[in-house]
Amino acid sequence: MYKLVASDMDETFLAHDHSIPKANVDAIRRMRELGVLFVPASGRPYSSILESFSSAPANLLDGTYVISFNGGTINRAGDPCPIESSSLPFDTVHDLFERGKASDVGVHIYQCDGTVWAANLPDDDRRYLDGHMAYQEFDGVSIDFLRDVPLAKILFVRHDLAFLHKMAEQIGEVLGTAYTFSSGRYLEYIPEGVDKGRGLRSLARIVGVDIAETIAVGDSLNDLPMIEAAGMGVAVSNATDGIDGLAGYTAHSSCDDGVLAEVVERFIEPQEY
Repeated sequence: MYKLVASDMDETFLAHDHSIPKANVDAIRRMRELGVLFVPASGRPYSSILESFSSAPANLLDGTYVISFNGGTINRAGDPCPIESSSLPFDTVHDLFERGKASDVGVHIYQCDGTVWAANLPDDDRRYLDGHMAYQEFDGVSIDFLRDVPLAKILFVRHDLAFLHKMAEQIGEVLGTAYTFSSGRYLEYIPEGVDKGRGLRSLARIVGVDIAETIAVGDSLNDLPMIEAAGMGVAVSNATDGIDGLAGYTAHSSCDDGVLAEVVERFIEPQEY
């Protein structure tokens, strides 16, 4: 019996235009009626995830949790003080930033408080972020102004995954970090041991749910650890990076359709009979 459904946000829970399909709103309401917890899980900051729900019914996230920064942070929805969080040392982020500059890619640097700094953004990323996630631009020359600020992650931007894979190979191992890919345009460096699978396992422990009683839904490589950790892993029909072949179930629905409706119909409703 499934008791918790965790869903990635971008290109999974949210449509391509960053809106929430009505089918997903209805599915969350039905999950609540059935006593199943819905949890958003994203590489974005907690504050950015909540902003994506600003146009949704006010009580949609009542009583639930939020997994952010690719599993590095867990919050109760509505409480900005995290239950668990992870960070990267400034020197590590600085080292990665300097290596990234040589590849002439865009960069995002995330403070643990949710502030996002960006530089050298390609036009396609700027369009992708507009109306989707707030950020502050800097000149991309130095990040010394962040020396005394807790940092959650750094990512590099190029709408060319093959290029980003090669870039990761060239950078090589960086002590204390792990990397993943997301949204078809990002190479993300996060604290070692952090991923959405760990975040899901931690949350399951916090709420007293067996990991076998969870469902995870995603579309990209950064969702794969969560999909593999859950009792049932679901890939949306628009999934990338081959994760559809690694999930337990590939949905017929895309992010634009509202994939949670299919999850409820296929896995949640049947357990009531």
